[in-house]
Amino acid sequence: MLRHGNTRPFHWADKTMSVLRADQLEACEKELAGLPPFCLFDAGCQDQHAEEIYDLSYYAAEDRSSGAIPSLHTVNELRIRVLASFAPETALIPSEEHDMLVRLVLFGGRMALQDWNELIPARSMIRRLWCRGEWKENTLILHMPQQLCAAALILLAGEEHKKIRDIVEQVTDSIDNTLYLYGMMQAAGPARHILSLLKGTCAEGRSDLVHRLLSASFDYVYDRSGNLTLIHPGLADPEKMIAMMSAPSVSESFRDFSPDMMSGASVSVMDLESPLYDQMLSSIMGSVRPELTPEDAVEDLIILAKQGVSLKDMSEVLTSMLVSIPTPDMLKCLENLQRQIPRWVYFSSSRVQ
Repeated sequence: MLRHGNTRPFHWADKTMSVLRADQLEACEKELAGLPPFCLFDAGCQDQHAEEIYDLSYYAAEDRSSGAIPSLHTVNELRIRVLASFAPETALIPSEEHDMLVRLVLFGGRMALQDWNELIPARSMIRRLWCRGEWKENTLILHMPQQLCAAALILLAGEEHKKIRDIVEQVTDSIDNTLYLYGMMQAAGPARHILSLLKGTCAEGRSDLVHRLLSASFDYVYDRSGNLTLIHPGLADPEKMIAMMSAPSVSESFRDFSPDMMSGASVSVMDLESPLYDQMLSSIMGSVRPELTPEDAVEDLIILAKQGVSLKDMSEVLTSMLVSIPTPDMLKCLENLQRQIPRWVYFSSSRVQ
């Protein structure tokens, strides 16, 4: 999801990973409230609705970036466009959307979202022009047309679909590991990698769908040259890191390291961080404000440490998370965490002030 806004003037308590995520979900909820109450494949959808539907879709932004000549659209034209890519696209979607697709098919094309975190994948499913959303008593009901449910059911059972899903999971796991180790990476490296793995499948050469997969799976910004740049969801100031980036870039690192090597490096970091996590979690258990879980609080603190946030600022963040004043034990655990957590590479030689 595209990261909007400038968090730099805010205090660190207002730009933790939990706060950044809550801000994204709130913006997504507002956007979903303003979407049309019909789907491209609804019987009542007419050509006068075509531009409104097109404008909310992924196609609109993709066509603009490709330099396509603007034109008016018809419902039939958009339906043909969606159906022509349905097989590769159902395979090239994030795991959250794939789980949602499976449930929609099993539930006959109608599903109430019970978790606020499902709003973002639901919004993406609507942007693919597969679904529509309907609000009832503050609950979003996601609807998928029967003809798409039937087509998806056949595709989900196919061997090619399963093969592509394995590729998607392999690459996105490697990206997750890279982002946890670096904080940021250019999307060009993993895009080339996944396209090479898709040769011989129905998704071969579909760079548009790969770009859509990456932008739907990860937080992202555009660098100063307009390149898609994937970021860790807890990175508070992407612009600062972009300014620090220099050769060899993180995209080159992704190319040079195999998924197994990235996984091994991630495991090594986790082995180092796990005792610090457990100590911090034990110290604050039962003292965290009710709107935040202890696990999320510790994760927020770890991600701040990766950005080189000072102990003073992290102490203020910890205080804001608690229902009482931090104890000496909490502060000692925080000091150990702030000092020993590995920094992201561009913050390793300096501290964020």
